[in-house]
Amino acid sequence: MAKQTPVLIKSFIADVGVNAANLCVVMSGTNPGNIGLPPAALATKFAGVTTEGIAATSGTNEIGILVAGIAQVLSDGSAAIAAGDYLAIANVSGQVKTVIPATGAIVRELIGIALSGATNTAGLLVDVLLQPMVYIGA
Repeated sequence: MAKQTPVLIKSFIADVGVNAANLCVVMSGTNPGNIGLPPAALATKFAGVTTEGIAATSGTNEIGILVAGIAQVLSDGSAAIAAGDYLAIANVSGQVKTVIPATGAIVRELIGIALSGATNTAGLLVDVLLQPMVYIGA
């Protein structure tokens, strides 16, 4: 598996609870300009992937967020992920899952495309080309 290939890492102030690397984060719904963990599966307002957790000694909760490039993100284990799959936020922990395009009118925000695969085991790292997009389907 390849390592992360950061193109752009931006510093953000994080809401409480962002305590690990390799997780998807979204723009905070509580504190404008901050980032936080997703409020639900298939959350919108994707901001990027954590490169670290908030340090216990941090007085500001400032952390680096990979916003462009290739990131390694933790899988949720609900299904296998194959290279080329479209990925979305899977849960409130910021893990990812495969989203299969389908017909319908539901709007979904995707975080990018898997460049590596993972079995249906939670916590495996998946290489993801960060390419936020919206698709309409079931």
